[in-house]
Amino acid sequence: LYLIIHNIDGPMLRSKKTQTILSLLAESPLIHIIASIDHINAPLVWDQSMCSRFKWLWNDVSTFEPYVEETSYENSLLVQQSGALALSSMAHVMRSLTPNGQGIFLVIVKKQLEEKDNSSYIGIAMHDLYTACRERFLVNSEQTLRAQLTEFRDHKLIRSRKGADAVEHLHIPLDTATLKQFLEEQEQNR
Repeated sequence: LYLIIHNIDGPMLRSKKTQTILSLLAESPLIHIIASIDHINAPLVWDQSMCSRFKWLWNDVSTFEPYVEETSYENSLLVQQSGALALSSMAHVMRSLTPNGQGIFLVIVKKQLEEKDNSSYIGIAMHDLYTACRERFLVNSEQTLRAQLTEFRDHKLIRSRKGADAVEHLHIPLDTATLKQFLEEQEQNR
């Protein structure tokens, strides 16, 4: 049996449970897996035991073609992440952050949940975030905070916009229910 898996490091296949099951299948001498990856750091998904079960033979077959087809529907409402997928993605990124990075993100989450009933809330002001993070000893300079925010932006965890006062405001582009569930899971794991 040959299993062909396109994008084995994709969001729906990234969980430890899924990867463990796939690696156990690959361990069988009667099952062969041919897989593609989409990210240069994809091998970080697997621990040593999974790698030994997969027994990967690596071949670089980069096409260097632009992702025109893959990204053409990116902003479509039909392709927006479901709550479960967004939750899984956030949890995955959180595990990769430093404890201070996790703390900074949780400050933003908690503030957004506090303001959920405020229709004029557009996000936490940058200076308020810096003050809150500094009080919690998560950062010692605005430069450190901005470096962490860049990582959040790269992972599409936060968005920023200027308020009427020309101050930068940060928010997480997810619904309140998903944010609440995320916060509950984070508090259970601490």
